Amino acid sequence: PIAPHRVARRTGTMNPRSIRSLFTFLLISVILLVGLPTGADAAGKKKKKKDPLELRAVKSDVKYIRCQVCQEVAKVLSREASTLRDAKGAKLKESDVLEKVEKVCDPEAVEGEWLITHDLQEKGSELKMVLMKDQYGACGSECKTMQRACEKIVADRDTDVAEILFTGSPQRAALVQHMCHNDDEEGFGACLKKAPPLPKTRPKGPAFDPVDKKDLDMQRMMKNMKDMGMGGMSMYNRDDMEDMMDDEDTEDPSLTDNPYKNYDQSIYDAPEPPAPGVAEKVADAVRGAGSAIRGGIDAAMSWGKGLFAPSKESAAKAETESLGEL
Repeated sequence: PIAPHRVARRTGTMNPRSIRSLFTFLLISVILLVGLPTGADAAGKKKKKKDPLELRAVKSDVKYIRCQVCQEVAKVLSREASTLRDAKGAKLKESDVLEKVEKVCDPEAVEGEWLITHDLQEKGSELKMVLMKDQYGACGSECKTMQRACEKIVADRDTDVAEILFTGSPQRAALVQHMCHNDDEEGFGACLKKAPPLPKTRPKGPAFDPVDKKDLDMQRMMKNMKDMGMGGMSMYNRDDMEDMMDDEDTEDPSLTDNPYKNYDQSIYDAPEPPAPGVAEKVADAVRGAGSAIRGGIDAAMSWGKGLFAPSKESAAKAETESLGEL
């Protein structure tokens, strides 16, 4: 038999083709890991772009929800003031309270988060604010309408409200009475009169449009950074980027009496085909990676064989020595 120590081994190196195959395999593996869809994409759904009118406040709807908005604002401000007082104690300043009041009508602020957790729903002849438990929505026309109602109550009286909260520390019921049932101040009388009934000809509003809480938190973080002077950065979700790539010009959002009126559907683009689902995307990626995987395995096997196989010269020499020993 041939002595093991007499079998010469050849030191092999991977050729460029093998390196490219293995690199392609690793790259596609990473893409598969980070590129899998989540949320609405996982269900193979693609959000339809909003009509610009759907982002406008409906000023004619404000009168139906003024009282409900006022009561919600009073509840939020009473809670925020109480939390501030517990946290700061004697160090509490009126400016701290004023900051909370100024943000209560801002849907991008924590204090104004109530705007994106409520939906406006038609209940008979009434337009009701309905809390969507554990859900957050995009700030569309109904959110903008509630925001406008809030601003009509708070905007010009923010310092008065902050002073009441700072000096008097009223309970929620007392604050509701002062802000919503006060006949001495027009802006604080939102609940003095019953809301008129909805007209039968009024179209039904849009459905609640839920969004991912992580996206909202990221937008809020970027806004806080901008407020602290760290501007120059913006965050866009997938829908925002698609809108920016659209060549259509849209007018600036403003108020309108009725954003739900019918339009000639021919002015809109043809509906886009549904986005592929998870299974289809993974199947496509696997098919694309198949050839690279096979190439990488073949290259590795060829390299391994070359690594341990003896060269022609060493094999001939070993065979000659073996015959000589015999």
